[in-house]
Amino acid sequence: MNDQNITRHDYGGKVETNCEKFIEGLIELFDDLSDFALSRIHKKIFESVPNYNVNKLPQKDINHFKLTWYITLAELMFFSMKSQPKLEEIRNMFYTEMEITAAERNATPFLMEARTTIPRIIMRNKDFTENGIFNTPTSNRAEDTPRNNGLGPELARIIMETSFSTNPIIGTLYDDILEIFELEFNNAYGHCSISCATFSII
Repeated sequence: MNDQNITRHDYGGKVETNCEKFIEGLIELFDDLSDFALSRIHKKIFESVPNYNVNKLPQKDINHFKLTWYITLAELMFFSMKSQPKLEEIRNMFYTEMEITAAERNATPFLMEARTTIPRIIMRNKDFTENGIFNTPTSNRAEDTPRNNGLGPELARIIMETSFSTNPIIGTLYDDILEIFELEFNNAYGHCSISCATFSII
């Protein structure tokens, strides 16, 4: 502190941590952001169907939502961390935790499929992998065309379709909920990117 007892912070500085603490914090961040996204979905359902019981959202759907959300954000972060020397250790530790989570949710086969499919979807999107473009707003769009283009909206749609495509209530509100969810997913990607860029894994 200086003579006036004011603490000065270097907001551009790095935070050193180890793999275990990094993964623990990363999963906690993913989980908090997924809860917030789910709360926005619940809010939209309540606005449209006031008497709907949120408990009618099957736990299996919520489990699939959370696992897909975790894996999608993690793989995006891993791509951005490709110069990180401990990346393979980080990835292995993350998926060890996901295997435990999936087993607790009776969703191990779902996890195995998602951890194979999501990286392929990311890597085939050249706008993202070569140019760093995650989301591009679409101006002057015609009716029934996407609001946004890019990897972000594609992944948001995949998470929604994988999790809630068979739910009749969400089906009737799908377009409105997807619009909300795309925004929440973009926000989550931004928060996680900033967070991961702050850490130096030792």
